[in-house]
Amino acid sequence: MEIYAKSYSEDGVKKGETLKEHTEVLLRELDIFRKLYEDDISSLLQSDSNNDSFWEDLKLACLVHDLGKISTPFQHKIRKALKLSSKIDNIKKEIPHNFLSPAFLTGLNEMNEERFFTIFLSVAFHHDRKIDFDKSDLIEIIETDLINKYYNIKPWLEKSLHNYSFSKPYKAYFNDLLDFTNKGKPFINELKKTTRFVLLKGLLHRLDHAASAHITIEDQKLKDTSKKLLCYLKKVPSFIDLSDFQKEAVRHRNESVLVTASTGLGKTEFAINWIGECKSFYTLPLRVSSNAMYKRLKKTFNDKVGILHSDSYNAIFEDQGLSIEENLIRYNISKQLAKPLMVTTADQLLTAVFKWKGYEKIYATLFYSKIILDEPQSYSPKTLAMIIKALEEISNYGGKFCYMSATNHPFIINRLKTIAKELPPVFNSESKHKISLNDGDIENLLPEIIKQYSQGKKILVITNTVKKAQIIFEKISGNFNKKVLHAGFIKRDRAIKEDEIQDDFKKEIPVIWISTQIVEASLDIDYDILFTELAAFDALVQRMGRIYRKRGRIITDTDKPNINIACSSPSDSFYIYNKDICDFTKQELYKYNNEILTEEIKQKIMNDVYAEARIKETVFFKDYTKAYQLLDYGFETDSKTEAQELFREISQITGIPLAIYDKNSFLIDDLISKAKNKKIDSFERMKTIQQLMNFTVSIPAWKAKQCIKLNVEKKLDLFIIPGKYDSNVGLMYKEIENIF
Repeated sequence: MEIYAKSYSEDGVKKGETLKEHTEVLLRELDIFRKLYEDDISSLLQSDSNNDSFWEDLKLACLVHDLGKISTPFQHKIRKALKLSSKIDNIKKEIPHNFLSPAFLTGLNEMNEERFFTIFLSVAFHHDRKIDFDKSDLIEIIETDLINKYYNIKPWLEKSLHNYSFSKPYKAYFNDLLDFTNKGKPFINELKKTTRFVLLKGLLHRLDHAASAHITIEDQKLKDTSKKLLCYLKKVPSFIDLSDFQKEAVRHRNESVLVTASTGLGKTEFAINWIGECKSFYTLPLRVSSNAMYKRLKKTFNDKVGILHSDSYNAIFEDQGLSIEENLIRYNISKQLAKPLMVTTADQLLTAVFKWKGYEKIYATLFYSKIILDEPQSYSPKTLAMIIKALEEISNYGGKFCYMSATNHPFIINRLKTIAKELPPVFNSESKHKISLNDGDIENLLPEIIKQYSQGKKILVITNTVKKAQIIFEKISGNFNKKVLHAGFIKRDRAIKEDEIQDDFKKEIPVIWISTQIVEASLDIDYDILFTELAAFDALVQRMGRIYRKRGRIITDTDKPNINIACSSPSDSFYIYNKDICDFTKQELYKYNNEILTEEIKQKIMNDVYAEARIKETVFFKDYTKAYQLLDYGFETDSKTEAQELFREISQITGIPLAIYDKNSFLIDDLISKAKNKKIDSFERMKTIQQLMNFTVSIPAWKAKQCIKLNVEKKLDLFIIPGKYDSNVGLMYKEIENIF
């Protein structure tokens, strides 16, 4: 009788994959991975006394990890799903297969304790399952079931790993399982922190997940990175050569670096030159900026680039030149971290600092990779603390990072420069911005906005909240070319607006774009004049970076200011931007009112505003310190989802505005019906869910008390949001009320 490992659907038909087939895929992927990254892994383990045996131990873990599936209850369950004949013996309790598989780790008497338990615990906990059985349950199923079947698979085991002589399953390991979960045994606690353990368990996770998804664990490495970068840049009309700053990256490829460089000087090109041919992760704070970077890097490296964030399948499925099947494969490869260059949001990676169950999959990958942290100043102080702690841990294991911004916090740089090389700041010599501070709120600037529009200017207005952006949009009444962009649009409309804001500054007609902080990072736009609410200085610098961005656009002492800051009553009421930091920002900016802010002056203001002695009593710095200390004390979460909620610091729901549902109810109901239909193959269901998500918007959970949950599928929480919606203005938050 065949021993099955999995069942899966293909063209609506249930099929089975045997244990032998699944395991041999793992072993094949292990060979692929070893050929690509053996030198990198050996370098990480060079101080490990068991270094020479790592690949042999990982092979053993792959071979044994699913052997618990030979148990009669598991085989009965699979065969029933496949509609095959099955006979089940009278066994009291089914035990998860991962807890049964360690019974086959026998004949390893020559192995030292650290090596053995690294393999044992990696196999036992390659799935996150509860131990809801006792010692007698474990012994019974081994004695009455596993031993009877063991001799049928013993020849295959010894042929696959001929260095070992497997003996019959052993059963005295229940307490070892408890030691791992209860965290009470010092030896186990220390073992879990070792490079060897994190690598072996993490790579076992990745090999198992790749084999189950029928994709490769790692795509081929990047080749000729600098050459391809130059090849792409030469297509840009104004490009001559990489700057000295960008070329300098090559000299620092073997170390972590801290980079401070003005907006527009090519930090992205520096970072790509720095990664060389290493596997790399390019992280950004927002999905919109990640999507833009993904499109940008694909033009240089084609299919070597992947993307991973909470909505990455939409970004991948935008490629109209590929079939649904090809896009789904790309999505799965990105999800399994298999591309050599990944664009991602930091919450997808660095939440691993919370040590949720299975976090080793992320850390093991980051150990032999490079991480680019772009625009880290955009994170809240608590999130920033999580990032810094994660970078310190990854660096201690051998990973490398590039931390770069136009506005790095000095207290962060002082901390990280103990583990990274601080490069001299690089400033743009061109004068770009002249500021004007106004004592009123941003609505007081409406007459000046209208005046500048009448003079043919392309205007950017940035508010701190969606509600204020909508108010400004409504108050600019009359025949104006006005548009608004914020997070309150359904995905379909938001994608259109993101393209529009990047196209409009190239046109010859005036326009007014009203937006929120979502335009601060990585949107390559170049407008004429900015009107903005007061925010923390680093956020203001990012906003300024959308004005006079292109090389050659300069401002002189005789020109009128092109940066107008409303210094009173910001719409977030200092909820988003800390009041003390905003007050310090205002104090420093008034020293330069109606003057040009050179890049050197911006850096001086940044250093003065965020000087540790100045901010140490602020809520901002206390939040950072408390979050860092909490992680330093060993705070952990049970799940990645919980960690991401802490990382993002806001709980959100995804929903369809009632007005959108009413207008498209027939189509939406049809999509929901298809998404729930388990008989439709995975390609079609993925396409269906993608189409459905185009009608959705995310809102804070606290604003969603009156939302009604839709019955779509187990993994997709979707709601109806009872609020007005307009494709020009977005979701009217103030209109969300209990209308049901």
